[in-house]
Amino acid sequence: MRRFKKSELEALSVCPDPGAVEWLAGAEDSVSYLKTNSENDELVIFASAKSVLIHGVLALTSKVTPPDAHDLLHGTFPRVDDCWAIQRVWSGGQEHRMYLEPPLSSWGSKSFEGGEKLIYWRSFTGVQQGLTPIELSQKLVHALDLYFVPERNAYCRLDRRGEIEDVIKIIRRESADVWEGLDVVTILRKDLDKFMALSGTSLVLKFDFTRVRWGDFGGWGEIERYERDEPDLFYHGGKDGQGSFANGAIIVRPKVTVGELVQAWKEEEDPKKRRYAIFKIYDRKNKTNIETSCAPEFLSNYFQASDLPWEISPAFFRPEVLLRFKADPERFTLEERSITCRNAWYLKSYDINEAGQVHSYIGDLAHLPYEEQLYWQSFNEWPQGSISERAHQTDILGEWATAYDPLNALKHTIHKLDRSPPEWWNPRGEALSDATRYPATDSPKEWADEIMALDQLLVEGFVVKPLRILAEAAGRKLDPSWGTLKVMQEVLVAKGRSEIEAKAVVAPMQRVHGLRTEVKGHGTTDKRRKAEIDARTKHGSFRSHFTQLAAECDKAFNEVLSAFGIVLES
Repeated sequence: MRRFKKSELEALSVCPDPGAVEWLAGAEDSVSYLKTNSENDELVIFASAKSVLIHGVLALTSKVTPPDAHDLLHGTFPRVDDCWAIQRVWSGGQEHRMYLEPPLSSWGSKSFEGGEKLIYWRSFTGVQQGLTPIELSQKLVHALDLYFVPERNAYCRLDRRGEIEDVIKIIRRESADVWEGLDVVTILRKDLDKFMALSGTSLVLKFDFTRVRWGDFGGWGEIERYERDEPDLFYHGGKDGQGSFANGAIIVRPKVTVGELVQAWKEEEDPKKRRYAIFKIYDRKNKTNIETSCAPEFLSNYFQASDLPWEISPAFFRPEVLLRFKADPERFTLEERSITCRNAWYLKSYDINEAGQVHSYIGDLAHLPYEEQLYWQSFNEWPQGSISERAHQTDILGEWATAYDPLNALKHTIHKLDRSPPEWWNPRGEALSDATRYPATDSPKEWADEIMALDQLLVEGFVVKPLRILAEAAGRKLDPSWGTLKVMQEVLVAKGRSEIEAKAVVAPMQRVHGLRTEVKGHGTTDKRRKAEIDARTKHGSFRSHFTQLAAECDKAFNEVLSAFGIVLES
């Protein structure tokens, strides 16, 4: 894929050295850059730099077929500040008139009548600080469903993988030296082609390449002039002993037709062209393990008389399949039973069984894009047990899940406290709650990440200053160096718990906080390794350890609320 390279454009603008006579005389060489640009997958539609000015506008294809070379070559060069305006006219004894004038209409060029200006560069004189913003045609931006993302300085969309794609990029280099600044706007060719085909337009790039010793240029001398007329390319120029210039226009026509766009759309929606992966599954209908495609013609449901496996037959996966989704929360929403990739796909149901395998139903996998199916297929394995008790209860029996889930219970309690928080509680919010999950694998890093997330969700929610005030008001003597949980322990004593009871209540939360320090903080390698060994030895797996710790924290948190007399509404 041929993309824009800033270095190639800068090579047209910056003289390699003061004595580079050949470069100064070679402004016409820059036209080759435009020819290449017109075939690139990413087009420069605007560029302003020393020795380079390119300004693209859309002209009705009918107005430039065939092109009027004289009109394009000698017409007014487009101004970046030309935009929609309310005109007021009064002259020659006529009545006062007001009307709305679109861009391009003042150029006096037949080629651009009814065209579309793409770049707008407006100054808020005396108010605006820094670089003047470059604005894009809203018609173009809206039609392509693009959104400006400031940190990328680009108009973007989400692609079919849910990733942010830069469609129109704005590249700027500010400089105190006016000659060293750079402004460029690029657009992906496929998107501009689509817009041009549907709007009946073609891109016209007006250009001016002037190579002189800027800051030391006293004017042109005896100029050796020329004029070029090629298919969809018209320019003239000249050179003398101190520099050169090339000025003109090139037409870039869409490479796709409306008919081709419609055909591509039809093929994209054609179910016969959709591909499906093959999975190892447990065929619930025939009670056997088989390999089968997830294509609809290979599956059946409860209402069909068929020997084919049910859509609700489970496929099983190594738990590592979930790490990709946990690692990118901006792109993926990982719920307890479902996964969403923004603007791309949705997996209706998954769960983890007692053997630690992730499982999902073959019918749900069929709705994923093919490349996503291949990702899941790479982790696919034969079942080492049945589906989870929760999945069996909700998906097979059609009942509410009744099994106790400590982490969900803790999240639910925190969510309710967030709605009406006391002074000693800092609301945690949905983001922290969503980021806290059970470890899916036996990876020490994943376990450590979830320990830290649990600490952030629960322990960091307590605000020490109000707790300290409560404890001291009840006559408890506090050491200034005590942390939040130690102060909480003193508050619990002040509220009637014994020293032993108060210590027992905060103990699970202290374990979480201490573990965070050991496995994610400043703990030594030996301490981190010991914590990992203890978790595996005493609980069998990191997931089991985390589940037990979450249950203890859930109980502890409810004890704290009870001590404060807080009753949360359902």
